[in-house]
Order: sequence, then C-alpha cells, then structure tokens
Amino acid sequence: MAMILDAFVERYVYKLLEFVEGEMSMILGVEDELKKLQKRMERISGFLESAERKRHADRNINMWVTELKDVMYDADDIIDRCMIEGRRLLEDHPSESLVRRSSSLFSCFSCTKFRHEIGNEIIKLNDRLKEIDQDRSNLPPLENTKQDARESKVNPRQTFPSVVKSDIVGMQVEEATQGLVESLIKEDNKKYRVLGIVGMGGIGKTTLASSIYNDERIKRNFSIHVWACVSKEFSEIKLLKDIIRGAGGEYEEDETKAELVPRLSSILSKRFFIILDDIWRTELWEDLLRIAFENATANGKIVITTRYVNVAKNMRAEIHHVDKMDDDSGWELLRKKVFGDDEEEEGEISSLREIGVKIVEKCDGLPLAIKAIAGVLRSKKKSTMGWNMVLESDAWSMSRLEEELPGALFLSYEDLPSDLKQCFLYCSLFPEDYPMNRDELIRYWVAEGFVRRTQGDTIMEDLAEDFCRELIGRNLLQPCDEFGELSRLAGNYCKMHDLLRSLAHFLIHDESIFLGDHEQSPHTNPLSKLRRLSMVNTRESLEVPDVIKQQKCLRTLLVWSSYETKMVENELFKKLRFLRVMDLSKTRLEILPDSVGDLLHLRYLNVSTTGIKELPESIGCLVNLQILNLARCEFLHTLPKTITKLYNLRCLCVEGIPLTHVPKGIGKLKHLNHLHVFVIRHDDRRDDEGCDLKELQCLSQLRFLEINRLERTQPAGAPVFANGRFLKTLILNCNQQEDDAEATAIQKIDTIYNDLSPQSTHLHRLEINYFFGSRFPSWMMSTSLHVSFPNLTEIRLSVCKSCPQLPPLGLLPQLKSLYIKRAYAIKTIGPEFLGPRASSATTSFPKLEELEFTRMSNWEEWSFGMVEGVGEERRGAPRLLPCLSTLVLFGCPKLRALPEGLRHATNLQELNIYGADNLKEISNLPSLKYLIISNCPRLEHVENLDKLQNLFVRLETSTTDADGQTERLLQWLLELLGQHSLQEFKLGCSLPVLKTFLKDGPNWPIIQPIPMVWILECGHPDRSSSYIRYTKDPPNFEANVVESEEAVD
Repeated sequence: MAMILDAFVERYVYKLLEFVEGEMSMILGVEDELKKLQKRMERISGFLESAERKRHADRNINMWVTELKDVMYDADDIIDRCMIEGRRLLEDHPSESLVRRSSSLFSCFSCTKFRHEIGNEIIKLNDRLKEIDQDRSNLPPLENTKQDARESKVNPRQTFPSVVKSDIVGMQVEEATQGLVESLIKEDNKKYRVLGIVGMGGIGKTTLASSIYNDERIKRNFSIHVWACVSKEFSEIKLLKDIIRGAGGEYEEDETKAELVPRLSSILSKRFFIILDDIWRTELWEDLLRIAFENATANGKIVITTRYVNVAKNMRAEIHHVDKMDDDSGWELLRKKVFGDDEEEEGEISSLREIGVKIVEKCDGLPLAIKAIAGVLRSKKKSTMGWNMVLESDAWSMSRLEEELPGALFLSYEDLPSDLKQCFLYCSLFPEDYPMNRDELIRYWVAEGFVRRTQGDTIMEDLAEDFCRELIGRNLLQPCDEFGELSRLAGNYCKMHDLLRSLAHFLIHDESIFLGDHEQSPHTNPLSKLRRLSMVNTRESLEVPDVIKQQKCLRTLLVWSSYETKMVENELFKKLRFLRVMDLSKTRLEILPDSVGDLLHLRYLNVSTTGIKELPESIGCLVNLQILNLARCEFLHTLPKTITKLYNLRCLCVEGIPLTHVPKGIGKLKHLNHLHVFVIRHDDRRDDEGCDLKELQCLSQLRFLEINRLERTQPAGAPVFANGRFLKTLILNCNQQEDDAEATAIQKIDTIYNDLSPQSTHLHRLEINYFFGSRFPSWMMSTSLHVSFPNLTEIRLSVCKSCPQLPPLGLLPQLKSLYIKRAYAIKTIGPEFLGPRASSATTSFPKLEELEFTRMSNWEEWSFGMVEGVGEERRGAPRLLPCLSTLVLFGCPKLRALPEGLRHATNLQELNIYGADNLKEISNLPSLKYLIISNCPRLEHVENLDKLQNLFVRLETSTTDADGQTERLLQWLLELLGQHSLQEFKLGCSLPVLKTFLKDGPNWPIIQPIPMVWILECGHPDRSSSYIRYTKDPPNFEANVVESEEAVD
C-alpha cells in the first residue's frame, strides 16, 4: 500500500500535537525538538495533496514525494517509541507528583540514555525535513490546497443502497444471452461442449456469463450448475474443491489432484453446466479439468471467460467475442448507475445527456470504466459544470499508466478523498478475486492508521465502515458472497475487479508487493523500500525475502493460503521489528515465538485457525496492539494474564476456542469495542483467575459482545449493561444442560438474565442460546419493547427449552429476521406474540421479512386470535406481517394448522414446511411462489395458491388403487399439478410412484405441461437412485430406472 502523503501527514501532526501537549514529552525532554518537527510538517502539509496528484506525471516530484515518505515513516516510528517509553516511565512512578516525577526521571540512567538517543534521531529528522522543504523550490509549482480547506468527500454515516442494480442494459447483452443460451441447451451427442467468451478486461465478459448462468432455461435444462472463479493466481486444489462443492458434492478428506479429479468426475453424474470465469492459462484445462470432464458420468456444457483468444482456441472452444458497448447502451448504463430509477429527475437527466455521452465515449465502450466514472459523477453536483469538470480532467490521459488500464479508472481513483485512496489501494494486497470480509477489512484499515480518530459517539470502525460503503457505492469494490460470487445484495463480503487491482498494484509498486505461489523474491527497484508484503508461503517455515529483512522497514506482513507453514523462526521477528500488521491465519502454525513481544509497533495480530496451543507471556509487551484475533484455535485453552496489559486493544476475537475463562482484568481494556467471546470463570476458581460480569461494566465502548457460560456467574443485583449504551450485537450463551436443571439453578439463571437488561437503543442483533430459565427475561417480555429496542433487526432464540410463552416481538418496529429453535415448552403461539396494541391501526411485525421455527416438538396451535380492546378478530387485520417474504417450519410435528391471518401477509413468496406430521391444510396464500413440502403425511388440502411457480415435494406416503397394485398420488398434489402458473416441479418419492410419471405411466399427462420437472427416488443410499428429468422447451425427457434387487428377484 502506497502511503497517501497528505492524509498521513495530517494524522501524524494531530498525533504529534497530542504527544507534545502531554506529560510524556516533558519527561523525555524532547518537547522542543518535536515542536520544531510539528511546525515544519504543518508548513509543508498544504502542498502535499498537489504533489501526490502530480507525482505520476513528473519524475522530480515523484522523487521528492518518495523521499518525504521515507522521512514520515521514520517520524512515525520515532513518535511510537517516545510514547512507549514515556508510558513505561509513567507506570513505573505512578504516585509521584508531576514535578517530583520529572526530576527523578531526569536522573534515571535508562531514561537519560533514551533521551539522548531519541533526541539525536529527532534532530536528524528535523534536518532531513528542512532539506526536503528547501528542495521544493526546485520543483514545478505546487498548489497550497490547505488554504482551500477542502473537506473529505466522505459523508459520515451516509448510507448507500444495499441492492446493487443490474448492469445489464441495452440490447447487446440481452441479444447475446438469448442466442448463446439457445445454442447451449440444444441436445447433441458430445460428452461436453466448451463456449469461450473472449474480450479485453472490463468489457463485460463476467456480466454476460452471469446473464447466461441465471437464465431460467439453463436452470431448467441442467441439473448441476456451478460457477467457479479461476483468476490469474488460482490454486488447483481450491478450484477443484470449489467445483465439487458447487456441484453439490463433498470432497471429505481429499487434498490432492489424484484424489479430487476422480471425485469430481463421479459427482458430475447428471447433466451439468459449469462456468469457469477469468481463465488466464491453458494448462488449467490440459493438466487439471479436461480429464475430469471427459470421465464424467453425464454430459454437459462449459462456459469460460478469458482475455486471450488463444486460451479459448487451445481448449477447442466455440468463441464468442464480446463487443464494446455502443454509445446508447453506455449512456443507459451511466444514467442508471448515477440516477438509479428516479423518474422525477428526467428533466435533469435529459439536460446532461450530451455531456454524458461524451464521457461514455472517453470510456471507450468499457462497462467497468463507465461504472467507475458513474461513481465519480455520483459524488459531484448533477449540473453541466460539475460533469464538465470530469469530462475535461487531466487524469483521463495519465501518461505513465499501463496500456491495459483505462484512464477512466485512474480518474475514478484520483477523485477519491485521500483517506479513501489509502483504503482502496490496500485492497490490492488481497489475492486476486479474494472475497474480503468487510469486518476484517475495516480492522486492517484501522490498524494501518488510515482512519482518523473520531469525536463523540462515533468510533473509528464506524468511519471505516462508511469508507467501505462508499467504495462500493463508487463501484470500486463489488459486493459478493463468502465464496466470491457476485451478489445483488451488499452483504458482508466484497471483492476487487482484476483491472482495478492492476491499477492499484501499479500505484503501490514502489512500497508494496504481492508474491504468489511461485514467486519467492520481489522484482522491484533496488532503491525502493518495501513497507508492505502480501505473500503465499509454500514452505514449512515462514520465509520472508532477504532483501526485505535487510531493509528492516516492513510494516505489514500478510500470509495467504499457506497451509504448509508450521513455524516462524525466533530471529525473523527481530528483523521485522517495525511491523504494525501481521496476519498468519489459516496456517498450521503451532508456536508463536517469544520474540513476538519485541514487535512494539504491532497494531494487528491474526493467528486465527492455526494450531497454536498457547500464547507467550511476552504478548503483554505489545502495548500498541489494537486487534488480536485468535478465533478457531482449537488447541488453545487459556490466555496469558499479560493480555490485560494491552490497554490499546479494540478487538479481541476468541470464538471457537475451548477457553476455560478470560483472565481477570479484562475490564481495564477501556478501548475494547468488539469482544468475541467473554467466558465467565468457574465458581470455584481463585479470585485472581477469571472474570465475572462486573468486569463488563467498565467497557463502555462495546459494540459487539458475546458471553459464554452465563450460568457460572452470580446475580448482579443491578443492570449489567448500564454503561453499554452503544451495543449493536449481543449474544448470550449458557452451557448446554444435559439434564433438567434444579429449581435453584433455574431461579438463579432467571435472576441473572433479568439483571442483564441491555440499555442500548442501538442494538441491531440479539441472540439467546441454551437458556434454561423458566421464562424469558423481563426486559424481553416488556410491553414497551419497541421503545427499548427501536433498531433491533435480527433475533435468534435457540434452545430456550423451559419458556412457555414467546415475548411480544411483534412490537419491534425494525425487526427483519426472527429465528426460533427448540423452544420445547411452547405449546401455543397466540396474540401475545404480536403484543398488545392500543388500536387496530398499528402494524404487527411491520418490517419482518424472514420467520423460521425449527424443532418445536410440542407446538400445537398458532393463532393471531383476539386482541383485547381492538374489538374485531386480529386475523382479519390487513396490517399483519406486511413484509414477510419467507416462512420456514422445520420439525413441528404437533402443529395442527397455519394461522388463518397468514393470508394477510401479502408479500409471502416462499413457504418451507418439513416434518409437520399433523398439518392438514395449506391454503389462501395469494402471493406464494415457492412451496416446499416434506414429511407432512396428514396433509389433505393445498389450495388457493394462485401464483405458485415452484413446487418441491418429498412424499413419505402414497395411496394405492382399488386393485392394490398401482400406487397413485395424493389428491391435493394432483390438483396442485394442474395449476397453469406452475413452472417447476421437483418430487422425491418411492420407485413405484416414480414409475407412474414415465411416458407410458398414468401421471405422464399431468407433468407434460410443466416447463421443468425433476423426480428422484428416495430412501436407497446403498445404490444409485432412479430419476426422471423432463423439460418442455426444448423438449427433453431423461429417465434412469434402477430396480432394487428384491424387485429383480
């Protein structure tokens, strides 16, 4: 990551000012020299934004900026050392007055030595800075932008739409999709066919492939659908596993090509459609995938995207060249990205069309460039003047840019505020096409110092979240799921387009480097000082290139996909003592060397998902550490007591670890805002071991908190979270009880939970797991729930086995997702679930979208019933569950009926019912499109589902004709299959029932009008299953009937 000089200096001056005005600078005797340093930096800072902007076009300015950056990195290290030493001295003399303490410390030998050393370094720094300031006069003119007091363009707490609108505009993509899909679904006798979508980077190959992949005809004609992102730096093993998983298979313990290739072949037992996105080398096909597809049981079609036509030719693919966007389609994409679907701005849009088309022309028909420029235009005033400034910007023609990188991308980068530039460039340190977890990305940015310290209730992580949101809003990051597949929803993952990653690599090459699988040494200018290293380590011992160890200035070390790495040499950390960020996660590391305690500048340490058994006591020396991630270290049972000395710690992740307790004193870490998990001590432990809930009362900055083993604590007698007014996520866990709890234990846990009483109106997510109290806590049962938790959006209640009544959750105004699992004491859910209301005009569950009940073994009745004071029956009220789209009932064997009022959930589109043994009727759901029914043996009526399109049924029973020979379908299913709206039908059933759907069977005419049908024999894991697969258009019927041995005999 290349330092953005103006942003770095601004933060440094603020940090320096804080230190100079504090007690520590006076004790160390460096106050005067630091003030000189501060003034010189303030004097020079106004010219830095201009210098950063012009350095790409002027070699002399670039050299001047590079030299100044070296000074700034050294200055940052020096101020760190001053703060560490000053804090140590203050802690050693805590009770003395300021004057006496200063006097005694002045005579301290170690202090005198340090003052002399650090003083000389600061003097040298000042001299270097003075020389650099004087050299500025020899450069082309630089503007003093500080005089303009230009503010950051990032609007704190501004939100962007979570739905990323479709990029498919105009007729080009639609026409291409139409023709290619028709070709792909045609029957032929070939084992497989390969279609190659070829075009330059950013032209829309992935968009076209995605349009094909999501076409309904593809889904109807192929049983297996897989999307695999290959990329330039792919791992063969990971790619094979991704395809196997995508095809619905399991790779179990297989870890080699020899094991995985035949497994993939065996899994491709049904007609398959596979997209391999972004292929760079033919070897992928010849050495890896071709054999798997040739030996597959079934036939299929493969679509690849690539920049290189020879790659497609060598794979013997039919080639489709993607054309550049025409101006009309380009304008439509630009307009859609800038204005969305806002019809009210039509007049304004028309006035900007002429300039907009000129901007599109400069993007040279590349959709990626158009989207990036749209991100720039969204941040400008929607006026002719504002758009003209973009059109006439010098950044379009940045001369030193690599040929494959469109100028529009550089302009989009240049338009970013300095803070965002750093965050954008940092993303290129991740492997290509890597799905970046947004929470982790935000922590990296905070640890690197990219986020300014905030005032008031907002913390740095909040601001970093805004940065991430804005980069997505500017189309510089793409929302995706955890596997890297692009998503319409901006969830918790994002990725970087490879062209944008190439741009970032071009801009950071003088300071940062990514070393892939087969690269062991950096190919950089020998005069460059590498500050950040992102690498794949293929050896048992972590090996950092010698040139980097010799330079001794590395600040960031990120290690990826290094499953062979088992150890770090003790000497390595001594050569990397300026590290600020170190990620060794997902390695096989067993021991963290004691020398980790020498990394005094370290802010971020991630050793999650490793084999570490213990942390060294020296971890307590890392006084600057802000993020410590130990998650899923399954052999780590305790934390060292010295962890409580990490007073700058902001995030502690220890979930998935068999911890016995968290060390006493955790409450001293005042900056903690993310604590995952807090494990309460054993009752019988000594006082100096482990924590109780009282420790949490001091942690007023917490946003995320998970507590384990709540049954161990003692009732507090007062609200535990009285100071936790910023909590956003709260997860409360007891240990799973093997037997029924004793009455005293139940009474105790009831009191404990009542005392918890969260006070945060910011709470978004609440989970309660393995609660064995007699009722839900009073703060949950309150009729003013909507006042206490106005922003709660997600609730999960799991294994609350003794609570006979649910809280009035219908009162919550923002609740979107509700999951209730294994609430064994619940027999009836009635109007109390909605909450008492003063008038029928109030909506119950006004925002609820997902509702799921799982394994409610004693639940018999569900009714919205009568509400006292309202008068009429509640189930007649149209203001019930207006946003509910998905309802899941899993394992509710005693439930007799769905509530009649469910028909007023006018947005309900998906209903999934499994194991409702007593349910007899499903009816009057006017908006339902997807229905899944499994193991509902008493079901008699399924009717009035006028919009049903997808029906999935698993039958455990059937009926027999009068002759006792022929099995026939249940009447409700026969009637449902006659609906004209049905587009897809999937059935799991016995072999005799399956045979009735063969072309000579009695049920063939019933399924003939349905566009897509898939019928599978159930209940024979010992042999391959029989199946029928049918599509109406184009006509296709496949049947594979495997008779059982009994039937053959």
